[in-house]
Amino acid sequence: MLPYTTYLIDLDGVIYRGNELLPGAKEFITWLETNEKKYLFLTNNSFATATQILAKLERLGIATNNAHLLTAGQAAVQYIARRFPQGVVYVVGEQPLIELVESFGLTAANIDAQEANAVLVGLDRDFDYAVMTCAMNAVRSGALFITINRDPVLPIAGGFIPGCGALAAAIEVASGVTPEVVGKPEPMLLQEAMHLLDSQPGETAMIGDGLQVDILAGQNAGTHTLLLLSGSSSRKDLEKSPLKPDHVYQDLADLLNQLS
Repeated sequence: MLPYTTYLIDLDGVIYRGNELLPGAKEFITWLETNEKKYLFLTNNSFATATQILAKLERLGIATNNAHLLTAGQAAVQYIARRFPQGVVYVVGEQPLIELVESFGLTAANIDAQEANAVLVGLDRDFDYAVMTCAMNAVRSGALFITINRDPVLPIAGGFIPGCGALAAAIEVASGVTPEVVGKPEPMLLQEAMHLLDSQPGETAMIGDGLQVDILAGQNAGTHTLLLLSGSSSRKDLEKSPLKPDHVYQDLADLLNQLS
């Protein structure tokens, strides 16, 4: 029933919800390892570092490593590095994103620079008019314009703060250029994941809990799609939606039962 060699797995609503490990998560990862399947955890998160995400998984009982995690930030930098080896990137983001850029052999432009090979937008809580001006001018001068995701706000304790999508929108309006988006539901995150794993869409399954994010991303990237009802989308949502996944399961425990 599932002839897939490769599994791309959303985290929140699939592996865990908040600080709670969801049914079947640990057992499913064991099944992947036992059956020598290729897999990556995928996340749109533009703020939490890979180290923080891996630490959370370990706290919840899933020991894994960087080889099985791809954040939208990592995918964005990987894509830029392939397009512009040793290039210069104007980073609208915080220190972890700058360090990620430099770890790929790229140079993070000075904050007052107005030319670069690429402008990369992540979450930046120090974003101001000067940064917007420099980023705008770099884009207007021909820099590749990429945003990690289009999320307009980021939920925090007690409310919300502007997400990196809001910052990208400001630069977009000022420059007149629409950015390429890495995060789901756009296909780039999945495409970069398959590039890393040397997999093709026809042998790959996207497992997610969101119709409008994960399932749409899988369809946009040409993969098979597995919807779990353990997160954001309910069966009622599925009945109303024109988006139809290839398979539907209650959670990873239900999926694992079908594989046994």
